[in-house]
Amino acid sequence: MAQSSPYDLLRKYYGYHTFRDQQEEIIDHVLSGQDSVVLMPTGAGKSLCFQIPALALDGLTLVISPLIALMNDQVAALRAKGIKARAVHSGLSLPEIDRVLDNATFGDTRLLYISPERLKSKVFLTRMSRMPVKLLAVDEAHCISMWGYDFRPSYLDISLIREVFDKIPLIALTATATRVVLEDISAKLNLKAPRIFRSSFLRPNLSFSVREVEDKKGSLLRWVEHVKGPVIAYVRNRKSTKDLAAFLGQHGHSATYYHAGLSREERIRREQQYLKGSVQIMVATNAFGMGIDKSDVRLVVHLSLPDSLEAYYQEAGRAGRDGKRAYAVILYQKRDLTHLQKQIDQSFPPMPEIRRVYQALGNYFKLAVGSGRDQIFPFDLNQFCQEYRFETLPVYHVLKILESSGWIVLTEAVYTPSRLQIVVDKEVLYDYQLRNASLDPTIRGILRIYEGVLHHRVIFRENKLATFLNLSLKQLFGQLEKLKKDGIIHYDRGDEKPKLVWLRERVPAENLIIDQELFEFRKAQKTGNLDSLRNYLETGSCRQQFIGHYFDDNTMNFCGVCDRCIRDARASTQQAGKDQVSRQILRHLERGNLSVSDILTHFPEENKDQILITIQNLLDEERIFKQDEIISINP
Repeated sequence: MAQSSPYDLLRKYYGYHTFRDQQEEIIDHVLSGQDSVVLMPTGAGKSLCFQIPALALDGLTLVISPLIALMNDQVAALRAKGIKARAVHSGLSLPEIDRVLDNATFGDTRLLYISPERLKSKVFLTRMSRMPVKLLAVDEAHCISMWGYDFRPSYLDISLIREVFDKIPLIALTATATRVVLEDISAKLNLKAPRIFRSSFLRPNLSFSVREVEDKKGSLLRWVEHVKGPVIAYVRNRKSTKDLAAFLGQHGHSATYYHAGLSREERIRREQQYLKGSVQIMVATNAFGMGIDKSDVRLVVHLSLPDSLEAYYQEAGRAGRDGKRAYAVILYQKRDLTHLQKQIDQSFPPMPEIRRVYQALGNYFKLAVGSGRDQIFPFDLNQFCQEYRFETLPVYHVLKILESSGWIVLTEAVYTPSRLQIVVDKEVLYDYQLRNASLDPTIRGILRIYEGVLHHRVIFRENKLATFLNLSLKQLFGQLEKLKKDGIIHYDRGDEKPKLVWLRERVPAENLIIDQELFEFRKAQKTGNLDSLRNYLETGSCRQQFIGHYFDDNTMNFCGVCDRCIRDARASTQQAGKDQVSRQILRHLERGNLSVSDILTHFPEENKDQILITIQNLLDEERIFKQDEIISINP
């Protein structure tokens, strides 16, 4: 039973007084207990469609999401509003996961975010049936469909939850899905007579443009100088982010760069610089943008082609969320398409290579055949490749094949903070301080900064303590290791490496089976994605209408603001001008035959060239004829 009206909750927690577009209708449908599929473009407010019902219903909403970074961002935003939200992912220790699940089971959580890979874990399954779940929300739901651009086989396990909670509504949400994907989502989630809500893909304030250019950097400079305001420039690799940001800085523009290889602290610092307006331009790989709440981005430029129209529309849609004029631009060269095709070919390695990498992975994690199921390991791809003398990119593609076939999951980097506890009593600690004078300032610093450190493990920030003690991090790490070795502290040093989840027991490499039909299907799909992207680049018609048709939104008219629509409008204006000049010339000739010089006297001198061209066109069309330098209307 609903406790508060959706409008009350909207005002109380979000500060808005009205819903946007279909939000209210979707929320009412969810609260009536019925299933739904929501297709809503990036920035249109999908999350509100399940967060408001979660607050209105008396119980727990389980949110299944594939991206740890997005989960953490949404949880942080909800908690800042005073909403009890938590997430379970591979960045948490087992005691922390137990605590989060206990809170969810005993009613101290309104929204619990969980990755699909967790749905089959014993820890979760034993608690799930006791949780007061009132709503299931599946975010990025296109991942459940092989036709979706980011297929995740673990999403198929959502049916396990549906069997337990078959009487509660399920809402599936995605920003980019074709009609085929939407139908597949409904089937794979076993939805009951779901209503499909589709928002229009038209962004009337967002001007899409494509430029084939020789000098991408120079072209980017011209766009940045033309469009005032925050900019995101997307490139494909980490080195390019740094190089391009430096280039922009050399030309007087404030820019920073962002990629997944930066430390968590550095990523946060650069995000905040950009969000607060300290820098104008963010140069980034596609690791940047998901969950970033900045509505006033005026320009999104892709200097590297995305893998698909779905990915492009999501990234380009980060511009102009405030409803004001903004621009989404692709700068490309023909060889970029060739490079993408080569990447597709490399993305589907031969079976012997897949088995070789799988064998090395098992050895790397020291897993015996028959072991490893549901185990989670920190994973450094570069270190793995160095140890086994692999090239990084081919190995990455093998990992994605193993992931799509359900053998492993490779998560993005997750920050796991350091934790520290003093594990001796005060008397022993005091005696130790007397005998180890060099460590006394460090111990006193820990006691002063971290309240409760004598009684339980606390989240511990090395940078904070090093600054307080005026030590280098290297010096502090040495002291902490000494304290740990002497049994004075328990110290788990944090990390933020990606995690590799081993979903099944290890098998001998020769017994590794890949779904060959899925393998070929995905390869053909990637090729189809490239064809659609190429058609978008080369289309002669409205770009937003092209995108709408791609996503089966056939209600869209010409947007009027893309480069194609602007070109056609200019051509129409020019043609109208030519027609007007033709009519004027014919009216003069109706009064009597004239020479070319006579005709020119009726028009301004600066229009001479246009008049001569128009006279020639009328002659070619045989609407007039010329004899002995005299022009007459053709009878």
